[in-house]
Amino acid sequence: MSGTLGNLIDFVRRWPYCVACAVLAVVLIGGGVYLHLEVGSLEGILKGRSEEGETMLAKLVGGSTLRQELTEVRSITRRIEENLVVETNLAENLWYFYKLEEQTKAQLPELHQVSSPALDKSPTFRRVPYGLRVVGSYDQVAAFVQALETGPRLAKITTFAFSRADASGASISLDLNVELLGKR
Repeated sequence: MSGTLGNLIDFVRRWPYCVACAVLAVVLIGGGVYLHLEVGSLEGILKGRSEEGETMLAKLVGGSTLRQELTEVRSITRRIEENLVVETNLAENLWYFYKLEEQTKAQLPELHQVSSPALDKSPTFRRVPYGLRVVGSYDQVAAFVQALETGPRLAKITTFAFSRADASGASISLDLNVELLGKR
C-alpha cells in the first residue's frame, strides 16, 4: 500500500497540471450529472411558481376592475332604494303622478292607489298598484306614458285602454293600471 501511495505522490509531483485538470474534470462531470438529474424537479418548481405568479397578477389586475364594478353596483342599488315608493305615504305617491301631469300638460281626472295584492311574495319589494285616467291630445298622453316609463320610479303598466275623450277626436283618454315598485 505504501508503494501505491508513494507512486501516486510521485505522479502528482511530476504532473501537477495534468492531475489538477483531471480532478477538475471529474468534479465538473459530477456537477453536470447532478444538475441533469435535478432539471426535471427544478422545472416542476419553476412551473408551479410561474402559475402562482400569473394567478396573482390576474387577481391584482382584476381587483381594481372588481372594486370599480362593486362601486357602480352600490351606486345603482342606492338609486333604486331612493326611488322606491312607500305604500303608506299616499300624498307623496300621488304627487309623483301630478308632477308628470304638470310636465306633460295632460290631465289626470282619475287617480287612485289600489290596495296591494296579498299574494306578493317578494321579501324585499312590494308592488304598489294605481288606477288612473289620462286625458289630453295624443302627444300629451304619449308624453305622459313616456315620462312614466322613463321616470325615476320603477313602473310597470299592467293594463291600458284608449278611447276618444270627446266627439271631435281632438283628445283621447287613456285608462292605465300601473304598479310602482315599493319598499316592503
